[in-house]
Amino acid sequence: MTYRLKCFDNGRMILKEQLASLLDQEKMSLSHLAKETDIPVQTLHNWLNGVAPRSLEQLKRVSDFFEITIDELCFGKVESGQKTPLSSYEDEINAGTFEVVLRRVRK
Repeated sequence: MTYRLKCFDNGRMILKEQLASLLDQEKMSLSHLAKETDIPVQTLHNWLNGVAPRSLEQLKRVSDFFEITIDELCFGKVESGQKTPLSSYEDEINAGTFEVVLRRVRK
């Protein structure tokens, strides 16, 4: 299933917005998610109130449940246009003069 997630927000964790959006899209209650992921309801409630998660394992269970990555859950989906292809750095990589020295290594 494909979920509509917000974009990466300048490195700011947007877990609470993402989780609320996913729950809304699935029309799922917090208690149902808690049962499915074996995470206390209070923990999920804290996440929805902006409290940073303490357990990577719990984040992994939620992301696996929604079939998304932890990065998508915490920071949103990175648009493909935001990635810089390696070819755009060719001028910098190939600029200048390089000296290669070959030396025999004694054993």
